[in-house]
Amino acid sequence: MSNHDITESPLRANRSFQGHVATQFFGAFNDNLFKQLILFLAARELFPGQDKQGIAFAVFSLPFVLFSGVAGDLSERFSKRTIIVLMKVAEIGIMLAGAVALQQRAWTAMLVVLFIMGAQSAFFGPSKYGIIPELVGKQRLLSANGIISMTTFLSILLGQAAAGPLLDRYGQQLWITGAWCVGVAVVGTGVALLIRPLPALRPTMPIRKNPFGSVIDGFRQLRSDPRVIHVLLLNSLFWFNGGVVQQALVGIGAPAYLDIPLDQNWRLSLLLVSLATSIIVGSVCVPIVAKAIRPGKLIAFGAVAMLVCQASLTVSISAWGPQAYSTCVVLVAILGFTGAFFAVPVQTFLQDAPEQGTRGITFAVNNFLNFSFIFLAGAFYLTSAKIQLSPGFAATLAAVAMCSVLWVVRKSVLGIERPNATSTP
Repeated sequence: MSNHDITESPLRANRSFQGHVATQFFGAFNDNLFKQLILFLAARELFPGQDKQGIAFAVFSLPFVLFSGVAGDLSERFSKRTIIVLMKVAEIGIMLAGAVALQQRAWTAMLVVLFIMGAQSAFFGPSKYGIIPELVGKQRLLSANGIISMTTFLSILLGQAAAGPLLDRYGQQLWITGAWCVGVAVVGTGVALLIRPLPALRPTMPIRKNPFGSVIDGFRQLRSDPRVIHVLLLNSLFWFNGGVVQQALVGIGAPAYLDIPLDQNWRLSLLLVSLATSIIVGSVCVPIVAKAIRPGKLIAFGAVAMLVCQASLTVSISAWGPQAYSTCVVLVAILGFTGAFFAVPVQTFLQDAPEQGTRGITFAVNNFLNFSFIFLAGAFYLTSAKIQLSPGFAATLAAVAMCSVLWVVRKSVLGIERPNATSTP
């Protein structure tokens, strides 16, 4: 069977694509499970009376800032399938080291493993998304991307959800949880081998010495359209806010706030699951609501609603203490649901508005900014913990920053129309 026949076959009959879906699912699950375990330990066990999640958060995101440009070049220079398989083999070794670090509760070793895992994910990412057109062809690209997005989100949700119960069950034998991660990595490597061999697209392409060269060039090309620049900045602040919120939802388990016992981490996982699930539900509802309301207004509504929810979270905990847990679950669900009204229209705008030929550049810049601001989220939360700001108040400040920038660029945002009504800049 020719490559053309393979790419044009239905997705359910495309073994290579199915193998790729499974590969990225297990990879994202492992990333989020291991990272969430370390966040729990950093906030609740390793440093009594302190919350050092910010360090772990920043360490994991830094490799994406440093290596994404080089990773993108490598994915064009070499076969994407080869890179995927090599990164999955590397994941096995990384998770073995992670299992040892977890069992010994060695903070520095955990951070080293976390950094290497972030680097592995950074090199995996461009090939993960770039290989899809090579596997399925243009006609099925939209459906394939939908499946990849759905399964990625599901794997993130499951990884975060599993962290709390596994920590509760194997708290004194964390090597068992580490062994789970190793097993998932082995399975992920096995299914990666189902992807058919592919040639390199640009085998003579030079690797840029400046890792930020593509981002700098991208900014230069996008300067002609201030709308895109404004939305890119606003979207990055959304991810900054999301990073702070994720850490805050673990931090509020401390005795001074919800006072969740160390053997009930599942209650914190429930908060994270509530957030992720409501984002999925909100994402389904957005296209329906967008038929009646301009996307620009939905973005503004989402940002303001997130601020209200995060502020309400702080007030509820301050007023009722541990009795506020059920209220927090509800508020977090509303937070995720309304957050989708921000995220989905912004993503749609960034896919639709840039000039033809600059959309790849737009998303390269977008990824760099997002991970840069996720790194800043870790630094911000760490600083807020050191000066003894409550987790909820730190999250509220992050939402205030996002809404403040929204106010500054409101003309660009409120003018965003539906894709079929958006004129080409």
